[in-house]
Amino acid sequence: MTIEIRTAPWDGLEASALRLEMDTELRPRYADLFATKPAYPAVEVDAVRFTLVAFDGDLPVGTASLKSTDGFWEVKRVFVAATHRRLGLAARLLAAVEDRAKELGVFELVLQTGLRQPEAIALYEREGWLLIPPFGPYTDDAVISRCFAKPLAPLVVAVELPATGRATTLVRDSLAALRGFAAVGVDFAVIADEEPAEDAHARIDAPTLAAFAAPQVPQLGIGATISTTHTEPFHLSKVVQTLDHASLGRAAWQVAVSTSPAEAARSGRRSAVDDAEAWAEAEEAIEVAERLWDSWEDDAEIRDRATGRFIDRDRVHHIDFEGRFFSVRGPSIVPRSPQGRPPIIVRVTGPESLDVAARRADVIRVPASGVAEARAAVDEAGRAQLVTILVDVAAASASLVRDALATLRHDTGADGAVIVFDSTPDAADFVDPLRPFVQRALARPGRPATLRDRLGLERPASRYVRTLEGARS
Repeated sequence: MTIEIRTAPWDGLEASALRLEMDTELRPRYADLFATKPAYPAVEVDAVRFTLVAFDGDLPVGTASLKSTDGFWEVKRVFVAATHRRLGLAARLLAAVEDRAKELGVFELVLQTGLRQPEAIALYEREGWLLIPPFGPYTDDAVISRCFAKPLAPLVVAVELPATGRATTLVRDSLAALRGFAAVGVDFAVIADEEPAEDAHARIDAPTLAAFAAPQVPQLGIGATISTTHTEPFHLSKVVQTLDHASLGRAAWQVAVSTSPAEAARSGRRSAVDDAEAWAEAEEAIEVAERLWDSWEDDAEIRDRATGRFIDRDRVHHIDFEGRFFSVRGPSIVPRSPQGRPPIIVRVTGPESLDVAARRADVIRVPASGVAEARAAVDEAGRAQLVTILVDVAAASASLVRDALATLRHDTGADGAVIVFDSTPDAADFVDPLRPFVQRALARPGRPATLRDRLGLERPASRYVRTLEGARS
């Protein structure tokens, strides 16, 4: 038996005849329910993107379609004739729909079936579809409808963990959680830098915890939250560079600011500032840090034991930065790190942080309602292809996280999510819910995958190499 799957019109004879056979078979199962419930609206032919029909010779024996439904891409009317069941044909039709959808640039699929079709439910679960709450026209139908989703491309999935907890277990629990998330394929973790809750007994500086964890947690990107308000950019730049060396190119810096009078009093460096001033200073600090990261060229280290030369001083550059907030001559005291410039993360909390994020961040974190505004700001800054936008998802429960990720691209338009934990979790609870959405590290020939690789970012050349070559030409 040779089965061939071909494209056919939705309203063509073959597909229409198969759907009629499907209706005839299923109608008795739902007769009592549909006696009191309005029928679902008829499919509009113009909404159908394509229809597939499976042929055994000239005989049509199965069908499936893809249509647009309230902004979702919905797989419709998957059916195999009774004579050709238990041959894996339904799975082949689903796979064919998925392949065609990927060619069209579709990232998520959804479908609806009924509670009295256990064979269909078993098929979808077996083929990796995820049960989700009813969507679109089925939203108010939790009685009959059983809805599923399937991601066709991985999301960027990150987690944020606190650096606070009980003194006796904080480090151990943090490492266990990070290892668990690394094993499932999460792209990176951010170590937050928040004040401890009243019942917490310990707080570890976020960069310190990140640096301790980085060599012990393979594959996982590690981002440290560092405020620019009470930290000089020269010092924070070398902290992030050192983290990048320790992690073999998996570091990131989450930029934060402080407007708290209490924090200002503790630092004793300055009075509290407002958001506008804090983020203006943060943008300048980012510029200084990136220049310092570039101040050593990649081949500045010679390490020539015979001549006693460690560096080529012509390839280590002063940055000579003069700005409103900082005056830094440089160069950095740390050699250029594996990523060149570790990715910069900005969590948007208002218009000031959004402006800085649009111009300077590699990763922007927003609430679900803020994606469109962030995309518009990034577009206006001319950086549409250079920025990953993630939405924050509260880790209320593993099932709620999975439901949020299942249709995240449709619901928010984001590239992925940051799962935010307010206490250190047991990562094992989130392994199965996260697995369908994550990607594995994308190693390049000759070197392990960096966080920039996973985010699709090229490794930038030092700006001072270009300046020097331009001067010589």
